[in-house]
Parts: sequence; C-alpha cells; structure tokens
Amino acid sequence: MHKSQKKTFNLIGHNNIEKFMLDSIKSRRIHHAYLLSGIEGIGKATFAHRVSRFILSNLYGDNMEIEKNNRTVNLINNDSHPDFMVLSKDSHNEKNVIEIKQVRKCIEFFSHTPILSKFKICIIDSIDDMNINSANAILKILEEPPKNSLFFIIAHNKETVLPTIRSRCLNLPFKKFTDNEIKNFVSERVSEDKILNLDKIVKISNGSIGKALSLINEDFQDINSKVNNLFDTNFSRNSYSLEDFIDISDKIDLFFEIIICKIETLIKEIIQSNIQNERRQIEQYFNLRDHIHKIYFDGKKFNNLNNHMIIDVIFLIKETFDLRKINV
Repeated sequence: MHKSQKKTFNLIGHNNIEKFMLDSIKSRRIHHAYLLSGIEGIGKATFAHRVSRFILSNLYGDNMEIEKNNRTVNLINNDSHPDFMVLSKDSHNEKNVIEIKQVRKCIEFFSHTPILSKFKICIIDSIDDMNINSANAILKILEEPPKNSLFFIIAHNKETVLPTIRSRCLNLPFKKFTDNEIKNFVSERVSEDKILNLDKIVKISNGSIGKALSLINEDFQDINSKVNNLFDTNFSRNSYSLEDFIDISDKIDLFFEIIICKIETLIKEIIQSNIQNERRQIEQYFNLRDHIHKIYFDGKKFNNLNNHMIIDVIFLIKETFDLRKINV
C-alpha cells in the first residue's frame, strides 16, 4: 500500500486536518504520535506521506506542496531516506500481519539521531495489521518516545486499537466522503464510457474514494453482470454455469458486497412500488440478505473455501426464487 501512496502528492479534501497539522508544525507544537483514523481509502496514508515529505524537507513553507524533484522526495521514493520508514505487513508473508521482528527494526531505527532532518518519522500502515505482540512492542516506544521521534499511525478501525495506544496518540479523524463528492470526483477523472453502474459503485464504496476508484475496472463490471443474471426473474429456468462464478473466487469480498447491494436495491424498489404481495417479498429478501451475511461471516470465521461460499449463495438465491413462484 505505502509504495503507491508515497508517490501520491494530491490530498483530496480533509483541509481542516492539513491546516491543523501545518499550524502545529509552524508553532512547533508537534505531538510525538498521531492516530489517523477512518475507513480505508479516504486519504490517511496519502496525508501521512504528504506531511512526512513536508517535515523532512526542512522547507516549512506556507503550504505542504513539495516539488516532485526535491531531494527529500527522491530519497523517500527510493526507500533510502535515513530519517524515514514505513511499517507495513509483508504481502509475501503467509501470516499477513506486521510481526514483532519488524517492530524491532523500528525500535532500532529510532535509537539513532536524525541525519538529514530535525525528526525521524515512522508511518505505521496500518495498526489494524498488527498482532498483540507487535502492538505491545510499539506501545513501549510510544510510552517513552525518543527525542524528535514522530509517528503517523493509520487505523481503519479506531475502536480495535488498544486503548493504551490510543491514549498516547493525538487522534485526527478522517471523515467519509459524501455520495455527491465521490460522484463528482469519479466523473471528473474517468471518462463516461468507463463508468457503468456509478450509483452502485458509490454505494459500495461507502464513503471511500479509494474504493470507488478500485471498483471502476473489469472485475467489478464482470461480477456485477453475473450477479444481475442471478436475480433475473427467469433464473431457475436459465442455464447457468457454476464455472462462470468459480473463476471469481479470488474476488470473494467484492462478490458479496455486490450481492448485498443488489438485494438492498431490490428491497428499496419494492417499498417504493405497489407490487402485490409486497410484504411477503420484502420479508423474503430480508431473509435472503441475512442468510447471505451468515454464509460470508461463517466462511471467513471457519476459513471455508471461497468456491463453496459462492455455490451456497447461488443455490440460496435459486431457492428464494423457487419459493416465490410457489407463493404467487
């Protein structure tokens, strides 16, 4: 994550947070640790890198804009700045967490005085990826921070962060973007021919511009089309191939998000119309949504195969439509 974010210069929104940080730097009232909290994909990592570049450049201008050919920028982009590090999980590690051995490197990093700047900065991206051992190890350095140390700790879910860590950080809450803000942002940057189902993309993005952008791709369009076919009124008579769904098993989270979004849209459409047996249909869709939620969360909890989860959902939808035909 951080490799792409460190090269992203423009921060979208959050002007109040940037102004607060800029004022703190100019008045030399910098806290040793900031907790950047909010849902994923709203600019927390971009902000952390933006502030880090500004502080490490020693320029301290009236805004945080830094020339892309600046020496500090080049050093950070090449992972060679001696006063800067990012602590994140190794995507090649099967454990998929930030391990304590990585935190020990961070402790070693702060044991040395700054070389090129007044501060040594560490971005933790994100603390959600830490296990209890690595979190406790970070807590020790937050309790007795070295002189001129600075942490930007990214938290996608602040409530799961250890209270002892939260209490030692200054919280900077990043708000979700509104539906209109996301629509305007996407429309200004992506051509219309590449934006299908924008309303559904906005709903699934849940206030995250980063997620909205990630949904504008062939994977989303393909899965959305397949999900729409599942809810076709002639579904039980249609010939369909399970293989068409199995090949998206590596996009299981997106598959379930689109399914739930589709069901909630159908419920809304029924409520707004004068369909016969309205109450019964609404109850059936609510039950379907609850059962699909259970398949997803049980599957995650017990490490069920993604293929099996998809098949369970497909047959559950088929049963729902068969039941509707019996009751009509």
